Amino acid sequence: MNTVSKLKHNVVFLHCMAGAVGALGFAPLNFFPAFLLAFGWFFQQLNETKKVFFPSFMFFLTLHVCCLYWLAYPLTIDFARHWILIPFAVVVVPGYFSLQLAIGSWIARRISSDIYEMALLLPSICSGVMYFYGHFSLGFPWILPAYIWNCDEIFLQSLSLWGVYGFSFVTMLMSCLVGVFFLRRHAGKNAIISASVLAFLFIFVIFFGIFRINSHETQFTSRRGRIIQCNLSQREKNAHRLAEQHLWKHLGYSISADDLDFVIWPEASLPYLYNETQEDLKNCFRSVLNPGTHLILGAVREDLPTEKIHNSIVVLDHRGDNIGHYDKVHLVPFGEYIPFRSIIPLPFRGIANDIGDFDVGDGPCVLDIGLKMAMTICYEAVFPLDFLAKNETADVIINLTNDAWFGPTSEPYQHLQIVRARSVELGIPLVRCTNYGISAVFDPCGREICRIPLGTSGVADFRIPQKLSEETPYKKHGNLFFWMIILAAGGIISLKKLLTQKKNITAQK
Repeated sequence: MNTVSKLKHNVVFLHCMAGAVGALGFAPLNFFPAFLLAFGWFFQQLNETKKVFFPSFMFFLTLHVCCLYWLAYPLTIDFARHWILIPFAVVVVPGYFSLQLAIGSWIARRISSDIYEMALLLPSICSGVMYFYGHFSLGFPWILPAYIWNCDEIFLQSLSLWGVYGFSFVTMLMSCLVGVFFLRRHAGKNAIISASVLAFLFIFVIFFGIFRINSHETQFTSRRGRIIQCNLSQREKNAHRLAEQHLWKHLGYSISADDLDFVIWPEASLPYLYNETQEDLKNCFRSVLNPGTHLILGAVREDLPTEKIHNSIVVLDHRGDNIGHYDKVHLVPFGEYIPFRSIIPLPFRGIANDIGDFDVGDGPCVLDIGLKMAMTICYEAVFPLDFLAKNETADVIINLTNDAWFGPTSEPYQHLQIVRARSVELGIPLVRCTNYGISAVFDPCGREICRIPLGTSGVADFRIPQKLSEETPYKKHGNLFFWMIILAAGGIISLKKLLTQKKNITAQK
C-alpha cells in the first residue's frame, strides 16, 4: 500500500472512529461531551480537506449504525425467514440517512471554505436535512443532536423555546465552535470570540433550564391512573396459543380500586382482533373495572362498516363499551406497511407478503375523557406537533408502545427519551405505557414521576400531572425559530461574503 493510499485509509478510519465516539452521546449513555467533541473534530476535518464526501459519509454512517443497530433485532425473531434483510436494516437504512447528511456536508464545503462561515453553514444544512428526512423522506427523525441533552432535565428545557430541530442546530453550532480549537492556525482574537459564543450558549442552556425548573414545580390533577406492563417477549406475543393467557394477565393487573380513573394497557395488548360487537370481551372487562374507571388499550381494530384494519387506541368504559378510539396515522415503514410494494424484487416478495398493510387513520385525535388526552401510538410521538391539530391543546399525552420488537437493546432507552422531549416542548405531561419497557410518566418539564424498568412485569399507580398554565413558545410558534435561525445564518454568511468582496475591490483600487 503506497503512502497516499495509507493516508486515505487512515482518514476514513478516523472518521469512522469519530462517528462511533459521537454515538456515545445518545441513549442509553447520553455522554453529551462525546458527541460535541466528535462532531467538532469532524467539522475541523471538513475544513482541512477538499475531498469531504466519502469521509463525511463514513462519519455519519458509523454514527447511525452504532445508534440504530437494533433495527436488525426484529428480524432475529423469525431468523430463518428474515435473515436476508439484516444487512438492509444494519447498513442500508442508516446509509440512507447518512448519504443525505454527507451530501449536505459536501454542499456546505463547496459554498465556503471559511471556518467561521462553515460554523454556521454546516449546522444549518445538516439540521435542514434532518427536518427533511424526518417529515418527508420515509419519516424517521430519530438520531437528532438535541437528544444528547437527555442526560439531565435542566439541559432539556431549551426544547420549550426552540424545539428539537432548533436545539439540534444550536447543538451542532456548539460542536463546530469546539472544533475551532482544533485548528491552531485560528488561535487569537477570532478563537476568543468563538470561545465566548460557545460559553454563552452553554451557560444560557444551563441557566434557562435551572430557571424553568425552579419556576414550575410539579403539580397534579385529581385524576388517578395505572400503567400496566406485562413484559411479554415478541415471540410470546406472536404465539396465538397463549392469547387467552396474555389477556388474563392484563386483566389481572387491571382489577381497579375505586379511586382509579384510568387503566392503561400498551400498544396491541389485546391479543384478538377487536370490534365493538364482542360480548365475551365486554364481559371480561366488566369483571375487573369499577364504575367510573376507563380502560385505555392498544388493539388491532376492525372498522365494521368499511372492513378496514387499524392499529388503534380504544377507550372503554366500565361496561366494556367503546366510547372513543384513535387510529394510528404514522405507520412504521416495513413494519406496518410496505413502501413501493409493487416493485419489490422477487426474492423479497414472500417476506413482504408476510407484512400486511394497516389502514391509515384520519388524523390527530384528542379524546375528552374527563381530561383531554392527545393519543399517540409507538413512534408517532417522535414527530413534534403532529399529534395535535393546529390550535388544539391537551391536558396529557398518552403514548402506547410495544418495544418488545427490539428486546434488551438501546432502542427502548432512546425511544423513552425521545418521547420525553415532547412533554418539555409542549409543556404537557406524558404517560407512556409499553409492553416490554420502559413505561413512565413525565410532568410538563420532563421530570420523571414513576417508571417500570425494562424487562419488568408490574404496574405503576400515579396521579396525572397538571399541564403548564401557559403555552410554551414552541407550542405557540412551532418551528418558526428554527427557520428564522436558518435564514439568519444564511443572511450573516451572505453579508460577510459581500463585505469581504467589497473590501477586496477597495484594496485593488
